[in-house]
Amino acid sequence: MPYNAFTLDRVQSDFGITVETWRDLFHDIPPVTLDSAVATMIARCRGLAVAIGTEKAKSELIIAPLLSEVWRIGRDRVALFSGVSFPVDPAAELTGVCDFILGYPPQLDYVTNPVMMITEAKNDNVMGGLGQCAAAMVAAQRFNARRNSSITTIYGCVSNGIDWKFLRLNAQKLEIDLDEYVIHDPARILGIILHFVGLAPAGAPAAA
Repeated sequence: MPYNAFTLDRVQSDFGITVETWRDLFHDIPPVTLDSAVATMIARCRGLAVAIGTEKAKSELIIAPLLSEVWRIGRDRVALFSGVSFPVDPAAELTGVCDFILGYPPQLDYVTNPVMMITEAKNDNVMGGLGQCAAAMVAAQRFNARRNSSITTIYGCVSNGIDWKFLRLNAQKLEIDLDEYVIHDPARILGIILHFVGLAPAGAPAAA
């Protein structure tokens, strides 16, 4: 079954995940200024992406440029994957294609060392994408465990391009930030993602 067939309720029942919700879960993470060209591109294109209204437009014009900025800042310390197959556990139905994955090197044409799973919201329904994202996070957790990876905390995000909701999975506990961040303040979003992948600026809180 593909990841997008999972609901949050099924993730809880199938994998023994407990869910907690918090306000301002990542409020203490400082913003990081985007490269001016990237910031200008996102500002110019977000209206077009909304006008077109398709997931593809929002992915190409908003989500991908911001994640590419993460990759640029990380240089050889982060890997970015887009639209890749991630068949981790067919017996548990944890298979399918993931929209975006951020992980640690090497940068190859298949997933290595995943640390953050990014899901594109379907029909602009960010809350409706939580199950898909959570299932992919469980898959990433199992992927890392089988390879004796030191990555134990998996982060997630559901976005329709405009609104971004963040999650954190540690052991069997999934935490969901009730707040959503908006692309009108991309520096806040960039700062949180950099924190998740261990690229937080000096003085910022370390990744949990």
